[in-house]
Amino acid sequence: MPFRSLVAVVVLVVGVIGVVTLPACGGPPSLDAPASATPRTAWGDPDLQGVWRYEGAIPLERPAQFEGREALTDQEVAERQKIEAEQAERRLAGLEGAAVGRRSVAESPIRGNEYNSFWQDHGRPRQVSNRTSLVVDPPDGRIPYTADAKKAEARSAARYGVGPFESYLDPDTGERCLTDGVTGMMWQGPNGGHNRIVQSPGYVTILHEEYRDRRIIPIASSQGGSASPKPVTGEGSIRQWFGNAVGRWDGDTLVVETSNFIDRTNYEWASIWTRPSESLHLVERFKRVDPTTIEYTVTVQDPTTFTRPWTAVIPISRLSDDTQIYEYACHEGNYAMPNLLRGGRSDAARTSTR
Repeated sequence: MPFRSLVAVVVLVVGVIGVVTLPACGGPPSLDAPASATPRTAWGDPDLQGVWRYEGAIPLERPAQFEGREALTDQEVAERQKIEAEQAERRLAGLEGAAVGRRSVAESPIRGNEYNSFWQDHGRPRQVSNRTSLVVDPPDGRIPYTADAKKAEARSAARYGVGPFESYLDPDTGERCLTDGVTGMMWQGPNGGHNRIVQSPGYVTILHEEYRDRRIIPIASSQGGSASPKPVTGEGSIRQWFGNAVGRWDGDTLVVETSNFIDRTNYEWASIWTRPSESLHLVERFKRVDPTTIEYTVTVQDPTTFTRPWTAVIPISRLSDDTQIYEYACHEGNYAMPNLLRGGRSDAARTSTR
């Protein structure tokens, strides 16, 4: 986004992983977990620890050209893999830019396409799958917005990055260096999308690189832990931006339920589906399906924004053991706010005198 720190660029460049060849739905070369069994912590819980990131090319929602199709053909997958490999070669050769042209809006992880690959942590081609969308339910692969949410999304898209800026709420939460929301945290991709998972008896902690978002999740009946947490709700409870999360193990799958969010629907969001309201309820499932892949499933329920619950299934790749989470020093949106609003007042004054 326009106001994010140049420091973040340095951090991302330093954190780039070396180029390796990936399978269509795999990850980096095998690290330390045997393929035949889920690794365990010292106290016996499934081990999800490490730095993880979504590195795929699957869009969140199904593009219009694939309407009615859940999967690509083998030929389409091969063509997509070729495109991803060519894009990676151009990036590594430093050929992207004015002479070559920026990536299309459809290829940009940021809606306004502000970031080309210079700003991205691409050290290898994105992984290609035959899936046409991360959203698996509803079957059409589309997020089921309410009519009011669709209007809000269109209004947000029209003013994104250009205003009018009449209030501190008008720049979106990412531009203000607050958060992009817990809903999209695990699949954000190469733009600050690293997530470090750390476990201890009775707790799982997730540190998100962008904005330094932290989630400390108590685990009910964890082996070796005494925590028996229950959702914090009701009168007297403190609602939070990230809600109150409670985890439990269902076999080898970590299930996290989060509710008790504070309502921030009057704030501007880069994507309306990431904003929380008091009725938002998330169910997340983390299952390690092989040594380098977590199948991350999130079900989002919020009648304020959606006509029905929706579910996305996202393959998260484990990065190498020496991958670090660095400071994402985002602050410009806050320092720039007085001038941003002053400029908005100036534009309004010129308009009124015409």
